[in-house]
Amino acid sequence: MNLILSPKQMRALEERAFSLGVSSLLLMEEAARGAFQCLSGKLGGVGGKSLLFLIGPGNNGGDGLAMARIARLSGARVHALLAEEPRGPDAITNLSYARALGVAVSSWQPEEPAPEQPDAVVDAVFGTGFHGGLPEAVLHLTERVNAWKVPVLAIDCPSGLDSATGKVENSAFIATWTVALGHLKTGLCLSPRQEHIGELLTVPLPVPEEAYQIFKESGENPLSALEASDLPARLPRRPWHIHKGQAGRVLLYAGSPGMAGAAAMAAKAALRAGAGLVYIACEREIIPVLQTLVPNAICLDLETAVKNLPDYDAFAAGCGLGQSERAWRNLSLLYKADVPSVLDADALNLLARQPLALGRKTVLTPHPGEAARMLGNVVESVSSDPLAAAGSLQARYGGTVVLKGAVSVIHNGEETALNIVGSPALAKGGSGDALTGILAAILAASPSASVFESARTACLWLGAAGQIAEKRFGERGALTGDVIDCLPEALGEVSS
Repeated sequence: MNLILSPKQMRALEERAFSLGVSSLLLMEEAARGAFQCLSGKLGGVGGKSLLFLIGPGNNGGDGLAMARIARLSGARVHALLAEEPRGPDAITNLSYARALGVAVSSWQPEEPAPEQPDAVVDAVFGTGFHGGLPEAVLHLTERVNAWKVPVLAIDCPSGLDSATGKVENSAFIATWTVALGHLKTGLCLSPRQEHIGELLTVPLPVPEEAYQIFKESGENPLSALEASDLPARLPRRPWHIHKGQAGRVLLYAGSPGMAGAAAMAAKAALRAGAGLVYIACEREIIPVLQTLVPNAICLDLETAVKNLPDYDAFAAGCGLGQSERAWRNLSLLYKADVPSVLDADALNLLARQPLALGRKTVLTPHPGEAARMLGNVVESVSSDPLAAAGSLQARYGGTVVLKGAVSVIHNGEETALNIVGSPALAKGGSGDALTGILAAILAASPSASVFESARTACLWLGAAGQIAEKRFGERGALTGDVIDCLPEALGEVSS
């Protein structure tokens, strides 16, 4: 599991560590060594390679100077280019140390010719404290480096990108790799400018466990994000004697003429995710289609379902449902606030128009467009601040909100988490239906478990399966059905 901190939280954590006796200079050294190991590993060693270190005035520049010194001692040809003169005491110390050990140091002058193109660049100009636009001189440097098309490693954050929000005001370095020091930062995870961040790596720092008490004291709980390796432990193996009635029973209200595929995707995902029984309450005319697409599911025409509900442990609605008054009437009859439930797609569009008292066991899974309709807002407002949007949705509707995106926000009014495991292969119609089915199956298998944690597990599982499907079929060619078929492999139940 990854802890995700805002720049403010990271500064508070470091200050608490310093108050407990941790040396700021030694912490900088640990950060530099970790970042250097990342760079050396990515380049296959640095011996004989030409490395250009771009140095700023603060601690980020100090990290870069310490890293330049380590690279010099490891056999690299190193040039430290000062975008600004270091001002912090630790950065000044590392500048003196680097010069003493033979690191070539010069100051950046925009009017002078650019340095010779190196084998790789390290961006240590501005760190997590940066906000706004790049100064003109650094802007020129950014343009020149980006034009080289050589590998770039950014320390903590690409200069020009706000590590709190992920926004870029005028320009930013285009990093091949970004090494987050200590913990991931909120802006790195939520940024719409992921092309500037590249592959995201994390270097742990030796911060005393006691220092983390500062978050309990302040009441500012950090965000967290699961990793793919967390998945098997969250879905333990079942006892060998389990039967279908004990494996979780899901009732889906989904599908309509022309949209039967959405119901089929959700049902198939629920079955692949382990549901023992899946019932689909649907219009009579699409039953033959669904019986063909998902023969393991049990189809019920709506009149039968409303009058004589089967026993079920979790309810899900909305996938391909349509937005008719009849759909709303049936949804209000089938939904039970005390039953673990997932409302997606058209169920959310209907909910945006008409009130429905939701229980704490209900999960809402809007994408930004649906979220905007539910809030009476514009999509850009939701996308620009998904944390705030998820909070507003939860405050207005209740339950647990999963605001879907490349990075999904999970929020229940008390806790917030991100899902950062995913793939461009999920950018296809049907991915939301698959998430609905997966989550319904998880809720059905453990109806008394934390709905918030179940939602996190479902998002992680879909994202991990999407990564496997991408490797197998490509980011363009993978279909949602392929992703669903990769769910067992993502859990480690089958070998590739």
